[in-house]
Amino acid sequence: MNISIINASGRTGSAIVKELSGSESNLILTSGSSGSIDGLDAIQWRYEGEDSVESLFNDVKSKHDEIHAVVNCLGSIFLKPAHLTKKEDFDSVIDLNLRSSFFILKNSIPLMRKNGGSLLFFSSAAANIGLSNHEAIAAAKGGLEGLVKSAAATYAKNNIRVNALALGLVESNLSKGIVSNPAALEVSKKMHSIGKIGSPEIIAKFATPLILDSSSWITGSIINIDGGLSTTKLVS
Repeated sequence: MNISIINASGRTGSAIVKELSGSESNLILTSGSSGSIDGLDAIQWRYEGEDSVESLFNDVKSKHDEIHAVVNCLGSIFLKPAHLTKKEDFDSVIDLNLRSSFFILKNSIPLMRKNGGSLLFFSSAAANIGLSNHEAIAAAKGGLEGLVKSAAATYAKNNIRVNALALGLVESNLSKGIVSNPAALEVSKKMHSIGKIGSPEIIAKFATPLILDSSSWITGSIINIDGGLSTTKLVS
């Protein structure tokens, strides 16, 4: 089974790599900073728009006739109200969180159409609950969720499944500015009814079944893994 993990060098990507390491799958990894991840070879690659994704998949196609699963771990955290968000910042958020997923989906399909496959993306609780200062990221992730559902319908006939995990705050390289600030971290914990933020290892345990055939009857789903952030409210 050929599984491609885009941006596998991030903390969530690395956790998924570790979780899949015992599955006897062939992992096709990309990294923006290193040629190896946990001792496994990785393609040094950075997302720079549509052409970069097409180039990556041309490289993959030169070595593999098909891919059975693709996981897109690209993403960002951007917290500013709309009136303070520059056009360049908004464009960057949309590009990295939404456009990258569209281009990865587009280039994955030809490698999956023969025998089916699975695509997994990452959304945010911000797409479903009004969180202040999240306008840009909520717009991007809301678009991503629409993409997931539509693609799941389009490619179901090819036995291609498309799903997303909608996360709360997870300890990662992207969130270290929040996590490293004790006051901000405490506020964030209280926003999640379970009283703590997530870890990459927890996310990886939920991601793995969606990547493998063990979740072959799940498609078009946005699954909340967010400590209750989007679905519950504690009485203060």
